[in-house]
Amino acid sequence: MWRAPDRPLIHARDRVAATRSVAYFFIAGGSVVGACALLVPGFAGGSTAGVLTTEAVAGSMVAAGALCRLAPQRIPDVFWVIVPFVAVALMGMLNLVTHDVSVSAHLYFLWPLLYAATFVRRDLMYALLAAASATDAAVTFWLKYDVSAATDIAALVTAYTVSTVVVSKLRGRSEALVARLEEQALTDPLTCLPNRRAFDLELSRALAAGSERCLLIVDVDHFKTINDTWGHGTGDAVLTRVGTALRTATGPGDATARLGGDEFAVVVEGGEERARAVAARVRELVASSSDLPDGLPTLSIGLASTADLPAAGPEALLAAADRALYDAKLRGRNRVASTREKPEIPRFSITRSSDG
Repeated sequence: MWRAPDRPLIHARDRVAATRSVAYFFIAGGSVVGACALLVPGFAGGSTAGVLTTEAVAGSMVAAGALCRLAPQRIPDVFWVIVPFVAVALMGMLNLVTHDVSVSAHLYFLWPLLYAATFVRRDLMYALLAAASATDAAVTFWLKYDVSAATDIAALVTAYTVSTVVVSKLRGRSEALVARLEEQALTDPLTCLPNRRAFDLELSRALAAGSERCLLIVDVDHFKTINDTWGHGTGDAVLTRVGTALRTATGPGDATARLGGDEFAVVVEGGEERARAVAARVRELVASSSDLPDGLPTLSIGLASTADLPAAGPEALLAAADRALYDAKLRGRNRVASTREKPEIPRFSITRSSDG
């Protein structure tokens, strides 16, 4: 069965939005802080050292933002997890240097929190929430000595928490919807097996693992006859029965799919011996549930192994399994044929007409 891959540090679909978010914050924030340090009296603590420190930090922010915007492909994924923690540390340092505990200074902490709620894992999001709250509280208590500091921090931490949780919940709903749409896009609605698109992903992933895999291509014998004779409802029931047999006969390391029509595929973890055992079990399960005349439905199965095609990609392995399936049909159907077997040579007869 198709399995969703483990979530990376940041989804590929989120990289563009995350890049722009980080870039614009650093460029805009660094520019504003640098300008204020030069133009606003007392902004950087009223000292030359404060101004120089603030300008150095502001310049670093602008440079980092430009790098994110111009060369995002050079930035490792771990950066997108570290950057909100760096932003929290920078904001705490700037607030401390500038002696700024105004509302605007506190609100800057919302950016990394909203960023984390949108892009990073929940455990890291809550860690960042704790870090931002602790940093803001420490700076506020250091600079503001009256009782109102505790009230301000309580209100701010509440606002930080509510904002972060709300955005996180919205992201969760969005991701659930995306996951549902992905599942529908990758699942065959009749058999509930993965479809061809999901199978292509799983086959590529299995071959990339490096260990031996076998590919089974399964075809329902005389499926057109079944449809034409007993109707499409019976044909659908046959396909569902085959899908159930495939799920029953395969293990957790295998991958099954309906490729289309009456053709199915199984990626078997292991060598040809195990693949033949899986194929035999599938044929046995389908035969034992047959209720149509003449023992239908039966299955023809083509088998190809990566051991015989060590450097082959997915397309070559599929082509080899298709050739084996064709050979199984030439041999009379209702059997398993492997690429290791000598293919059956079709015999053609020419019948002369009585006229000539």
